[in-house]
Amino acid sequence: MSLDKTEATLAPGQSTTVKVTLTASVDQPGTYSGAVTIGENTPYTVPAVGVTMNVTPPTTWSKLQGTVTGVSSSGATAALPGAIVEVDSWAQSYTFITDKNGQYAYWLDRRNNPLTLIAAKDGYKPQTRTTKLVAGTPVTENFALKSIK
Repeated sequence: MSLDKTEATLAPGQSTTVKVTLTASVDQPGTYSGAVTIGENTPYTVPAVGVTMNVTPPTTWSKLQGTVTGVSSSGATAALPGAIVEVDSWAQSYTFITDKNGQYAYWLDRRNNPLTLIAAKDGYKPQTRTTKLVAGTPVTENFALKSIK
């Protein structure tokens, strides 16, 4: 983030415009936020100014997403936080760790097709499958790993 002005002197009631330029090296679409804080030489507090950058995915990208659950020997199913989902393509490999709800998500270029996915967690039998990304359309690959205990 850069500013075209880093200093200004204002009389009471005056204002100024500061141009904020956002440049970032991000590999995932989404909303990124920050703030510009203002130092002042006045008895009044000046609140920070919020700055938001919305990154849209390229047209050839697709969101790969899913949930990894565990199935106990009694048949009970629960989310598996901390499960590993490895995604292999002809071009690159990615490793994701599921969140507290057993979910993972990542945007990828469909030119990575086909993808081989492996979901694993200690104490559970891993699963492997192949899938293809469809540009502009989310692809959901859920896994239900069976307990080996």
